Amino acid sequence: MKSLFTDKYMLLIYGYFLVITIGTTIKNLGLVYYCNYVLGTYNDGVTQMLVSVIGGIPMGIGIFAVWPLAKKFGKRKVTMVGCALIATGTLICWLFPTNMVTVLVGQFIKNMGGLPGSYVFMALFADCLDHIEWKTNNRIDGTAMSIYNIIAVAMIGVMTGVFNWMLAKAGYLAPFTTKSLAEAGQMLAANNWTAQVALDALKPAADGVYTVALTQPHSVSWVITFAFVGLELFTSIIAFCLLFFLKVEKDLPQEQAEIKARREQAAK
Repeated sequence: MKSLFTDKYMLLIYGYFLVITIGTTIKNLGLVYYCNYVLGTYNDGVTQMLVSVIGGIPMGIGIFAVWPLAKKFGKRKVTMVGCALIATGTLICWLFPTNMVTVLVGQFIKNMGGLPGSYVFMALFADCLDHIEWKTNNRIDGTAMSIYNIIAVAMIGVMTGVFNWMLAKAGYLAPFTTKSLAEAGQMLAANNWTAQVALDALKPAADGVYTVALTQPHSVSWVITFAFVGLELFTSIIAFCLLFFLKVEKDLPQEQAEIKARREQAAK
C-alpha cells in the first residue's frame, strides 16, 4: 500500500481512472433520461437506438487504429488526444442538446475520443506497475488491481445515488400509468402537469394500460443534459491535465531493462 500511494505515477493514473469513471457512470445513467426527455420522447424507439449505434461504431474501427498510433506516438499522448476529442464532442452536444444531427455528430467525435481509454489504459497502468517494480523491487499487481476494482465498483453505487439525488432535487416527474385516457386527463389537471405526448396519440400496452410521460421542468432538463452531455467536458479536461504529468513511458525502456537484469541475476 505504501509503494502504491507514495508513487506519483500510480496516484496520477488512479486519479485519471477515478475522474473518467465518474464522468462515464453519470453519462450512462443519464442516457435513457436524455433520450426520453431532451432529445426525443418517452420510449419513442428511435432516439436511444440512434445514439447507441453512433456510439458503438467508433468502438469497432478503433481496435485497428489505436494501437498503431499508440506505438508511434506513445500511449499517454494518444490518450490525451482522446480526452481532447471527448471534450470537443461533449461541448458540441451541450451547445445544441435538442438537435439530433448535431448531437449525433458530437457523440461520434466524443466516442472516437474514448477509444484510447478503452484499448490503451490497462497497458499504461501496467507501465506504472513496471515503474514501481523498478523503484521498489517488488511486484504488487494484485494490490494495485484491487484498488482499481474498488474504484470501478464503488463509483457505480455512489454516482447512482448522486444522479438520483440530482433528479429529485431538480423536481423530476416520473411517468404514471392508467387504465383510461379520461383518468389520465383528470390526473394531469389535478396536479397541473402536462403530458409529453398528446393523450389521444398514446397507445395502450398489451394489458390495456397507458403510460403517460410528463413534460419535465427546465431544472430537470438541465440536470439530465448536464449528466449526459455536460459533465464529461470537465472530467475529460481534468483527465487531460493528469495525463500531462504521467510521463512514466519516458524512462520505461531503461527501467524494464534493469528489471530484466535483476531477474537474471537472481536466477543465477
